[in-house]
Order: sequence, then structure tokens, then C-alpha cells
Amino acid sequence: MNQFFSFKRFSLLVSKHWADNKKRYSLSVLAFIGLLITWFVFTMLAGFDRPMVEEIQMITFYLSLFAVGSFYASQYFSDLGSRAKGINFLLVPASAFEKLLCSLLYTVVLFFVVFLTTFYLVDTLMVVIANSFPRVPKTSVLNIFNVVVVPVNLDATINFLLFFFAVQSAFLLGSVYFEKFSFIKTIISCFVAGFILFCVMYFFGTKFLPNGDYPKGFLNAYRVYIDGENDRLVQLPDWIGQVLRFIVFYTIAPFLWVVTYYRLKEKQV
Repeated sequence: MNQFFSFKRFSLLVSKHWADNKKRYSLSVLAFIGLLITWFVFTMLAGFDRPMVEEIQMITFYLSLFAVGSFYASQYFSDLGSRAKGINFLLVPASAFEKLLCSLLYTVVLFFVVFLTTFYLVDTLMVVIANSFPRVPKTSVLNIFNVVVVPVNLDATINFLLFFFAVQSAFLLGSVYFEKFSFIKTIISCFVAGFILFCVMYFFGTKFLPNGDYPKGFLNAYRVYIDGENDRLVQLPDWIGQVLRFIVFYTIAPFLWVVTYYRLKEKQV
């Protein structure tokens, strides 16, 4: 049998994970539904003149997506933090690649599908209730794929979701890398990495873009000053911005998955 990947072995691993965690997952979904209903009722009572406006729905969706998704990913490999559970996990007859695929199936694919379904079930119900109130402006169910969260370009929503998957992948890596308090340690690590990235971008801006004169559409094209502040500007080719955008939005998550695989492969309890 192939030691790297076997579909039969992988399907058994997926079934085993569900059998071991179905009660916890079911209770978590019910708890999330309860929290969503409580939050929406609170917002409706606090802003009765405009209940369930799209801004509230959008903020609720993305904040809960990042909070719940990151926490869930940070707990997936939590068994490795315990010696007894860690030994049982490593003794499961599946390769590191199959265990990584199983984690991606649950934390990326199934989590997003269940989260999206749960949110829209609650959101639709609360919008119907809000629209039944007399003498209040009517609202509609939010289409999260048709909102501008961060105006980077026309694909802002898709890019924001890709950014979420990158963040979630970082927390999945943290659950393998940190044996204790992985969620908190990953948050600290992400803040440190973000601060370093900010410093690099700030240095780039002060070095090549005097007075902080960033061009419009920063990810699409760049301008640099040559031979001093008052000299002419040079427009760099558009493909440079496209390459940088591809790296930022499309390669961070796969890169973190690869790192997680090698860390999981070398993990010792």
C-alpha cells in the first residue's frame, strides 16, 4: 500500500475524526446558533429604528468568521500538546499527508460550508423577523460575496476570504508548532509578523516613495522616484503588481500548509 497517500486509509481517517468529535461539533454549532441569535436580538433592540441593516450583518459575519475559524484551526492538533493523546494521534495508521488533508477538509472546506450555512439560516430568520416590525425600514439578507470589505480591487471580497484562509492556515500551523496555549501564541506570532511586514512596507514607502506618496491602486502598479525627490517618476510594469498580488492572496495559505505538513511529519511527542 502507498505510504504517502491511500484514499481508503484517508476515508477511514476522516470517518474516525468525525466519530471522535461529532458530539463536540454538534454542540458547537448549536452554541454558535444561540450566540448569533442573541447578538442579532441585541442589535435589533439597540437600534430598533433600523434593525438588521447590512452593515451589522457584514460585521457579524466577518468578525465571527475570523474568530471562530481561527480558534477552531488552533485546536485541531491540540492532542499533540498532551503526551498520552499525542502518542495515540501519532500511532493512527495514516501518513502525515493524509492527516494534513483531513485537517484541511475539516478546518477549511467543511468548516466554511457549515459556517456559511449556519450564518445564513440565522441571518435569514432574523431579517424576516426584523421586516415584520411596523414602521421600520425594510432590509435584505446580505450577500457576503458582493460587499467591499477592503477596497483593494474589484475582487475585494474574494481576496478578503483568501486572506481569512491564510490566517486560518497560520493558526493550523500554530496548533502543530505550539504544544500549549497555541491560540494565544499564534496570535502573538501573527502580530509580530504583521509588525515586521509593516516596518518593511514603511521602509519601502520612505525609501522609494518620498512624503508617503503612495500611488492609487498600490497592488496594481508602483511608482518610484529616481535621482532625487524632484526628478521624474518611473511607472513600473503592471505585471509586478500582479505578481505581488498573486503572492499575497494565493500563495500564503498553500505555503503554510506545506510548512504544517513537514512540521507534522517531524513531530515528536
